[in-house]
Amino acid sequence: MRVVGARDLDTLVVVSAEGEYFDASIKDLEAEAVGQVRSGTSVDPKRAAKVPAYVEALGPLLGNDRNTKAAVTEAAKKLGISTSAAYDAIRRFRETGTTDQLPPPTRPGGRGKSRINPKAQKIIEEVLEATVLKRGGAKPRKFFREVKRRLEKAGLQVAHATLADRLTKIPEHRWTKTRKGYNETRKTHDPIRDHYPEVHRPLEVVQIDHWKADIEILSDDRLQVIGRVWITLAIDVYSRMVFGMHVGIDAPSTTTFAMAMINGMTRKDAIAERYGLEWDNPMCGKPERLEADNAREFTGESANASAAHFNIRLKWRPLGQPQYGAHIERLNGNLADRFKDLPGATGATSTERGELRPEMTAAFTLEDVTKHAWMIVDEYHNDVHTGIGMPPLERFRSYYFGPNGQKHRLPDVFVDNLQFRIHWFPLVKRSIQRYGIRIDHLDYYSESLEWLVRNRKSYGQLEIRRHPFDVRVIYVKHPDRKAEDPDATDQDEWIPVHVRQLNFPEASIHELQAARREALRRKREPTPELLSKIIDEQHRHIEEAVKKTKSAQREAARQQHHNRIRKEAPVPAARSGAVPRFVQPTSTPASTQSDEQPVRNGKTQQAPAEGSIAAILAGISDDDVEAMFE
Repeated sequence: MRVVGARDLDTLVVVSAEGEYFDASIKDLEAEAVGQVRSGTSVDPKRAAKVPAYVEALGPLLGNDRNTKAAVTEAAKKLGISTSAAYDAIRRFRETGTTDQLPPPTRPGGRGKSRINPKAQKIIEEVLEATVLKRGGAKPRKFFREVKRRLEKAGLQVAHATLADRLTKIPEHRWTKTRKGYNETRKTHDPIRDHYPEVHRPLEVVQIDHWKADIEILSDDRLQVIGRVWITLAIDVYSRMVFGMHVGIDAPSTTTFAMAMINGMTRKDAIAERYGLEWDNPMCGKPERLEADNAREFTGESANASAAHFNIRLKWRPLGQPQYGAHIERLNGNLADRFKDLPGATGATSTERGELRPEMTAAFTLEDVTKHAWMIVDEYHNDVHTGIGMPPLERFRSYYFGPNGQKHRLPDVFVDNLQFRIHWFPLVKRSIQRYGIRIDHLDYYSESLEWLVRNRKSYGQLEIRRHPFDVRVIYVKHPDRKAEDPDATDQDEWIPVHVRQLNFPEASIHELQAARREALRRKREPTPELLSKIIDEQHRHIEEAVKKTKSAQREAARQQHHNRIRKEAPVPAARSGAVPRFVQPTSTPASTQSDEQPVRNGKTQQAPAEGSIAAILAGISDDDVEAMFE
């Protein structure tokens, strides 16, 4: 309230904040004011510091009923304020009677500061923390609705535009950290404190990664869409040439990593011949350092053992520092852009997928996609790369050859044979027992293990490499070959060992593990006999359902892809002491078999049991024998 006049010496006329006038005795006003401080008031240190200057400049004018404009202007100049501001100071003194009110009150805001009521500011901050500034925060409209409800409850009011401005002024770093977490904030907002080390020669550093191609593919008969493919890609950082690539249906694993490394270290002539490509692709050899992310297939025991054998230093990218994988990420993006124009392209979002309709436009099989990917790689090798200012192929060649001939030693050439591939096959460790070795419920034994079985307590667990596309054979690393045979060579280091059940079907590790899961689902012990039966059932089911469902088509395509790799892989040479791998003759369908049994010496002979030696010999004709000796 404010005093505006007086009735007499004991009674004053006051006006309330609502504009109502009434009489109040001085005695009552004094009793109400004694010892009380108005709620919400606080000491204003900035205002209190100005009081002495205002008293010195305006003091002579405070006791006068009237002051000339010249006198007020002169006092205002001393204070560095306008004349109207000086009149306001005198008015505040006359209304309150205290010199503390001479300086104007300090505004709650100011340039660059908020002028919102402190209570309202507190409410806004609390609602921000409870709604939008938290992990997976709500949308802004919930913030507006909740803050307005609480402000109305507190008798306060803040304009909607002010609240919207409050949201926009939240630092982006704080917004990302509270809603997405520290790791995402570090990736997108924190400064890059380091740079990628300089690379001086080809194969000094190779980066490898996987990506899922944005394209739907068809089954080999082109009747069904079976899904997208995975591509494992490796790049030579110095030249930017593609070091190796594997295209397949299998998700990233130790096997896909191994296939990409086998492809990268060996020459690419077989690929050019297979797909009818005319190119110049000399990339091959052993990388000095292999950089990858922290996925299990890159950090596992198998990857470490393979890299150690070839003296390749594995290095995993530092978390939160994407510049260490920028080269492979850029190559992935380059290929992804090229795939957008292909039939069956899915696009990067659900909206793009709806517009492109990949199920309707798909035209490539797995083989088609693989060939096209290599064609893109060849084009990429011969285009100018902005990062190095020349084509990758020219960069690679210019390191080894110049105008005056050869400058540096050429990279090593690795022959794609079984001995080479074994070192990239999935690795497991098992101890040898009297019955041999057991892996995934299958028992493996060979006469070549006899010495190891007798001395098994001296060596503990042995290194074993599994053929990823044929579980019927494993390769055991002999821990001390010279002790058994002083004349042995390095070629005899790995012992091929076959599964005891000779009629076990041809299957990949993926199929064997799927059969094991099916056996456990049936609540049955996954014995070799049951696993063999389930694998056969799965093969028949795929053949029957191959034209019915997309998932069956995908499994059929996976099986055909594994079969192609299996056939292309080098065949192991015969080794003394190894159990021969027999090929079972194709049995005659039940519908075409005769009920009559062969008769010899007047007695009906029983048909030899399936899988027996007699059945095998019975399936060999005279023509086959003659062909063997020719």
